[in-house]
Amino acid sequence: MTPAEAVVAGTNVLYTLDANFDAGVLQDVNHDAPNNNQLQLDKSSVFFPYVNIAASARGTMVRIDVNTGETIGEWFSAPSGRGRDPSRTTVDRLGNTWFSNRAEATDIDGDGNAEGSVTRVGVVVGGTRSNADGTANPAGDYLSGPFAYNTCVDRNGDGLLATSRGLGDIRPWTNAGGVDNDGGVDTAADECLINYTRVSGTLTRTVAVDANNDVWTGGADNDHEKVSGTTGNPVPGTEINFGCGGYGGLVDQAGTLWSARFGANLLRYVPGTGAGACLDTSHGDYGLGIDPNTGHIWHATVDRGRVVELDPATGNVLNSYPHGNTYAQGLAVDGDNNVWVAHSILGSQTTVGHIRTDGTFVGNVTLPGGAGPTGVAVDTNGKIWVANRDTNNAMRIDPNAGPVGGGGFPVGAVDLTVDLGAGAGPYNYSDMTGSVLGEITAPVGTWSVVQDGGAPGQNWGRIAWNTEPQGSVPPGTSITVEARASDTEAGLAAQPFVPVGNGSLFSLTGRFIETVATLRASPNGTSPVLSDLRIRTAERSGVFSCQATALNLAGIVVARANPPDVPCVDDHQNVANANLNAGILTVRASVLDARTDQTPDSLTGSPPTAGDNSTATAEVNSTRVTATLVTIEIGLIRSTATARCVAGPSGLHPELTGSSTIASLRINGLSVSVGSAPLTIPLLIGSLRLNSTTTTATSVTQQALVLDTPLVDLVVGEAKANVEGKPGTPNGNPCTVA
Repeated sequence: MTPAEAVVAGTNVLYTLDANFDAGVLQDVNHDAPNNNQLQLDKSSVFFPYVNIAASARGTMVRIDVNTGETIGEWFSAPSGRGRDPSRTTVDRLGNTWFSNRAEATDIDGDGNAEGSVTRVGVVVGGTRSNADGTANPAGDYLSGPFAYNTCVDRNGDGLLATSRGLGDIRPWTNAGGVDNDGGVDTAADECLINYTRVSGTLTRTVAVDANNDVWTGGADNDHEKVSGTTGNPVPGTEINFGCGGYGGLVDQAGTLWSARFGANLLRYVPGTGAGACLDTSHGDYGLGIDPNTGHIWHATVDRGRVVELDPATGNVLNSYPHGNTYAQGLAVDGDNNVWVAHSILGSQTTVGHIRTDGTFVGNVTLPGGAGPTGVAVDTNGKIWVANRDTNNAMRIDPNAGPVGGGGFPVGAVDLTVDLGAGAGPYNYSDMTGSVLGEITAPVGTWSVVQDGGAPGQNWGRIAWNTEPQGSVPPGTSITVEARASDTEAGLAAQPFVPVGNGSLFSLTGRFIETVATLRASPNGTSPVLSDLRIRTAERSGVFSCQATALNLAGIVVARANPPDVPCVDDHQNVANANLNAGILTVRASVLDARTDQTPDSLTGSPPTAGDNSTATAEVNSTRVTATLVTIEIGLIRSTATARCVAGPSGLHPELTGSSTIASLRINGLSVSVGSAPLTIPLLIGSLRLNSTTTTATSVTQQALVLDTPLVDLVVGEAKANVEGKPGTPNGNPCTVA
């Protein structure tokens, strides 16, 4: 995983070059030469740099940075009053950790059937330790953004994440009133606890993630059930019981579930077919691993001194090899053809066996200060982690260190020890690093990015990808894109992702948008290619225009608001008095006022809403027009034109309206009743038109008074409002989005 350097700023950003993609988080995808400036799936997956160890006796799970040995956090495995004793952990494709509670077997819902439980802890990369007010404090109880990556949930919406600082910092999970008894994390103080799920399998042990990021669970009662990786809830109709399995488990490359059983039969189940088989103990009875190179299943036997290699397609035993001790529990297979075997809590063993996948016994790795090794796993760097129950610690083994053993290969040697604290009792024989999922089970990768729109309530509307010729989605592959938005970066995690179509309009509101593109390979390993991706706001397809003119005599303009007309902006112009002459006309006017107004003031980043409008208003307090044989005296003139977004059966559309009023009119001393109705009066010098409205499909022009003469024209009180398209959408308008 490559953490993002920072949030990307912008409302219309194209990601297409290596540097653009590096602004996001690459998980199991790359832009390596010669395929630069595009994303494709990694040939061998890279998973998160953590090992997640169940501190079984303490009822918690501990996360350790595999590079530094630093403890990242510690979390309870179940709420107060519920059974804990976690023993298996597994990592999903998003970096979250599932772990099971083998001390839970109660009938909570009263249906007569006891249930077990599993818990999921999210992962956050980056951020700054802070106090409750967001001020930086290395010892603070909170994390503030920006985050390079985050799946934890800001449940109280304060813009911060309340989560563990490290070993021993276990936040309360009160379960007040038993509210979380039947599932949920409502009372969990730690916001990285994202699921607590009751499942059919009691005294649950098996947790194994499949290619869809769902997790199979299994219990001591042999009940197995799938839990959705999206909702965290059991998937209806998936419960099975073949009378075997329920201990350590994994899902192989073909999607087959393998679930071990101490001293009893191994379950091999093909989901979706109903086909399951219980394989006897000659196939092994404890820890399970998978060869990332061949897909073969490896299974430990507790007390027979041998490990068994199985054909994944049939379950048949291919080989059986000694591993350097009578006892064994967990095992793991790395990408360099090595098999690592934890030599068990039985007799408090102090070694890890090392054999090759061809059966060559290389030697036993001594664990200085370590006893009772139960589980082993391969980390993102290819090193081996072992959990030692009897000495409350975890150790990292360098497979290239130590003396030379059988076959001329290094035996391996411990290069780091992490103290888990008194009473930890770590008991793990599962995929506690995510290596099985990352390398074998899920041929899938993701690229995610957080973009900052710069303003609260930003309206996001289109994501388009693969507009360049190198983008491709071969048969059997897929690229899917999801997004979520929030006004705070930390708040993103509380929002659900929603799928978006390529170039299709959607609506998400918030300053920040997080986008995840998921690339999935075909069954034969072909990768899709993401060549480019653009994220932009839901821009309106057009703009408002507006203009108000108090007086215009033969092109001589007095008091005009928003002279450019396009786009509409708030403007106000006023003149106390005007005296004009043109041709046969002399015009005197007082208190001339022109005003334009747009709501909202800026259309950028603002989604269309009923009531959005541009309005132009022109007003003249009094006007006197004189010409040969004609004197016209006009009282208060007011003219208004509005373009407004209104709701209709097909959504918002522009409505154009205009009106004007003339308080009084005298021609050669005679009063003429006018008001707001249109009226045309013939004069010796021309024609006098009053309260005229001219409307087209996109504009409205309201003129309170127009005097047409053969030589000059006079307009008093003109207001205009229009809707205009944009260069890319010439027929658009501000009430719709492009």
